[in-house]
Amino acid sequence: MKRIWLILLLILILLPFKINAQSSNAGFVPGNIWYSKDSLEEGDKIKIYTVLFNPDTREFSGTVIFFDKNTFLGKKNFTIGSRTVKDISIDWTVTVGDHTIFAKIENAKFLISSNKYEEVFLAGNQSEESKISINKKIIVKDNTVDSNETILDRGSESIKNLGKMIEEKTPEIIAKPIIATASGIENFRENIGDASKNTKEAIKKEFESMKNTQNSEKTVENGKLSTPFKYIKLFFFSLISFIFNSKLIFYGLLLGIIFFLLRYLWHLIF
Repeated sequence: MKRIWLILLLILILLPFKINAQSSNAGFVPGNIWYSKDSLEEGDKIKIYTVLFNPDTREFSGTVIFFDKNTFLGKKNFTIGSRTVKDISIDWTVTVGDHTIFAKIENAKFLISSNKYEEVFLAGNQSEESKISINKKIIVKDNTVDSNETILDRGSESIKNLGKMIEEKTPEIIAKPIIATASGIENFRENIGDASKNTKEAIKKEFESMKNTQNSEKTVENGKLSTPFKYIKLFFFSLISFIFNSKLIFYGLLLGIIFFLLRYLWHLIF
């Protein structure tokens, strides 16, 4: 009889158990780390989700902490009613490299009565690990537009610098007429550019109007007669608008015309 009691005593001593803590199957649902986006790229702002369940009749609460290997990502406090499931999430900005995402439950407890809790030992207080690898994002930039804009900006800047240099280095009696002429040419360019652009847009609207109103034979016949001339007109004003609304092209053509004119006069005189 003594041997039996000694065996029972040894079993009680060797059995692992926690004093003042209850064991429970509450916790993570298996396979429970997922993301708000399927295909992840560097810089994506997403949510990391997990799901908790409470099979007990009492209210279950605690804190879920998310990790990337040993790096802390964020935490959320939770409260789950009896026999219910709840999803928990945090925000995360995706970074380059290999990631091992998982979550842990801390401070798990059951509500016994009003404002009275009992700590609980969870059989599985850690979720499964989600392993992902993120490559460096390659951004292909279209430099065509930027190159064109840079060329135009440089051309405009060169013209401005030329005007400043003339104003600073040339005597006032000579500089004033030159600057006044340059300003007059620039105003002329802007006015013609705006006028040609407005005329071009008006012709385009006429074409749209003709397409919408070609319902009678008379309209069709008139359209057949006027359409070729309108296309010529549209081409002409589109060309003028393109030249006069681009400083680089306008002043380049102007300098070319002046050069050939002076060359002609030189050969004519000498």
